[in-house]
Amino acid sequence: MIDSADILSRTDAPAPAAGGVGPLRTCIATGEQAAPERMIRFVVGPDGDVVPDLARRLPGRGMWVKASRAAVERAVARRLFARAARAAVKAADDLPERVDRLLLERALADLGRARRAGRAVAGFAKVEQMIGRGRAGLLLVASEADGDGLGKLGASGLPIARLGDAAALGRLFGREHAVYVAVARDDAGGAFIGRIEAGAARWCGYRQNGSS
Repeated sequence: MIDSADILSRTDAPAPAAGGVGPLRTCIATGEQAAPERMIRFVVGPDGDVVPDLARRLPGRGMWVKASRAAVERAVARRLFARAARAAVKAADDLPERVDRLLLERALADLGRARRAGRAVAGFAKVEQMIGRGRAGLLLVASEADGDGLGKLGASGLPIARLGDAAALGRLFGREHAVYVAVARDDAGGAFIGRIEAGAARWCGYRQNGSS
């Protein structure tokens, strides 16, 4: 029997976005240094609230935290954002969960663009068809995926990543649930694989490094 952990090991760790290169940033929670793509940027909003800036475009002085839930939880619990901002800023208790949700939404948005471009399909039969035709470049599975179905997809040798649950994937494809999704190989019509795979890995990596 194929071990689902082995199948997903290639993509479950955080990965930098395609082409992302920049100076190292220091995490306010752990003191670790990493490239911006391995971190999450936060800024202080107009009302003094700590705001996640996943796209790294919001104005203001950035505060950087390692892209793991544990690091964000630590920054909130120890009021490290206020120390970094040198001001009485407010970091909501649910900030770690909010970051989790935003990372997922960001990756799903890229998948949604692939679907609208006719480059993604959902449902095991359609996924198998895309694989059989040699068109698939990336396989996505819901958090519930396990057993024989996952094992069959693993035998394809294609990269596999978890992204959300079956309900979240299903909404993108106008159905109640979707456990298996395939994204077509990139061509001149658009580049989806790298963005979706990196987004899924970033979300998975964040969730795997937390207390909940």
